[in-house]
Amino acid sequence: MEIIKTQFSTQLSDLYGRDGYAPHIEVGREYWWNWPTNSDVYKKTQKSWHKIQITYIRSGCMFYFLTDAPEVGEFFAPIKCFFTSTLILAEIDPIKDLNLLSSGENIELCKIKMRFNDEHTIVKNWPNEKRIEIDEEELFNKFGNTSDYLEFILWKKLNT
Repeated sequence: MEIIKTQFSTQLSDLYGRDGYAPHIEVGREYWWNWPTNSDVYKKTQKSWHKIQITYIRSGCMFYFLTDAPEVGEFFAPIKCFFTSTLILAEIDPIKDLNLLSSGENIELCKIKMRFNDEHTIVKNWPNEKRIEIDEEELFNKFGNTSDYLEFILWKKLNT
């Protein structure tokens, strides 16, 4: 059986919610953002997409620099604003970053059903292909005596 995985965004507000993304802005971590062509960043670099790295967080603000153009200088932004909510993770380890171990989710089943947008994000420790081929008998042997199997069959029917 062919499975077309559901793709999830790696934008902070999509992953963690409009009110839950702020704790996931971390010092040392890298993110992507797409600056408009009329912005100072674009005018200085002639590029829209830049990876940023957070240098420190203080008083509800984050400070960062462009990793591919550090000469442009350091910038800051409030932790809770449109800009920060739309940052895209440069790397994601779904099990760790989404806390899947303690969520009660069947991680192996999630790996069969889910993928993450990898246009800008490096996806670690996760099979991130768009489609997979899986033998129904193998699937049943792996998950057949659980509610996860029924959930998967329902998910497959709804997504075909």
